[in-house]
Amino acid sequence: MEHIWQKEIELIIGTIDQNMKKFGSRFPHIHREGIYSESFSADGSWTGSFWTGMVALAFRHTGDPRYKEYLYTYLPQYQERLRSGYTDHDLGFLYQLYAVEAFRLTGDEVFRSLGLAAADMLLLRYNERGQFIRAWGPLSSDIRSGKIIIDCMMNLPLLHSASLLTGEDKYRQAACAHAESSRAHLIRPDYTTYHTFDFDPVTGKPIGGCREDGYSDESTWSRGQAWGIYGFTLAAKHTGEEKFLITAQGMADFFMAHTPEGKIPPWDFRLPDDAPQLLDTSAAAIAISGMLDLAEAVTDSKQAKRYREWALQALQTLQECASARERTQGILPCSYARTDQGAAHHYTIWGDYYYLEALGKAAGCNWQLWTL
Repeated sequence: MEHIWQKEIELIIGTIDQNMKKFGSRFPHIHREGIYSESFSADGSWTGSFWTGMVALAFRHTGDPRYKEYLYTYLPQYQERLRSGYTDHDLGFLYQLYAVEAFRLTGDEVFRSLGLAAADMLLLRYNERGQFIRAWGPLSSDIRSGKIIIDCMMNLPLLHSASLLTGEDKYRQAACAHAESSRAHLIRPDYTTYHTFDFDPVTGKPIGGCREDGYSDESTWSRGQAWGIYGFTLAAKHTGEEKFLITAQGMADFFMAHTPEGKIPPWDFRLPDDAPQLLDTSAAAIAISGMLDLAEAVTDSKQAKRYREWALQALQTLQECASARERTQGILPCSYARTDQGAAHHYTIWGDYYYLEALGKAAGCNWQLWTL
């Protein structure tokens, strides 16, 4: 099958080439018909690095230096974002995939400095009493100041990278503490996840779980479940802690057991019949990429085979979904997204990124962008 995945990667790189001409140094985000250039994100939102991450993957697969050169065109935007733009816990997404990866590719000190500056800003969001990283809002605001979300498990690699780059343990310590708080409070006994959890920001006392995305407080948002699978797998890789690997396995087992035979999950695993019955290919792509890493991390060969086989079958389904992309700038349709017009299926740059990342792993090229 590897030649099939490689051919799909080559097709996507062709789309990346065309999009580089159309996007310039602007950020794609989401679009219902896959025409990202009709709705650029002004500052990259939380998703900008998924586009530059795709460009980095194109370089990894081809070795063509023009992809590295193109990454430099985004440097002023990423620098300005830290100086004057909106920042929250998604600094981890943004600067691990851009600054840390660009430093690995180029060795240019400007990217190393940028990644460390972002890690320092992310570390300011760490609440010592509650042992968590605040998700949203400026630090000057008390609104939602005690809230964490499952997505942040994928922001922790930036802190681990900072510790490796500097030799300072403070970044790693915060990442480990947040992962443990997430495991203790976001993950239910059946290995499903709350999207968000609130703490008293002053005392650090846990309050309870609730929703932002997802159908209800006690439902299971499939993309959140996918973030957890991948995020706890990475936490285990960065720390060597078996408890994080066990959590990733439990979450993966639930995801596989509750995804229909077509291998694309609903946007929430616990939907009543009268709720919007939308699918989420981006949740599938994130889970697939995480499970391919999980298959490499577990020691039980039967478990490893089970995760890998499920992931590859699901990846084949995503390839079938992506087969009509010739007329679009987007790759993967049917990602669940919320906009001002309501919830619907869209193309999303994060879905495209994780699909390409998973294809690389399936083809035998795991570039490890979430580690240093």
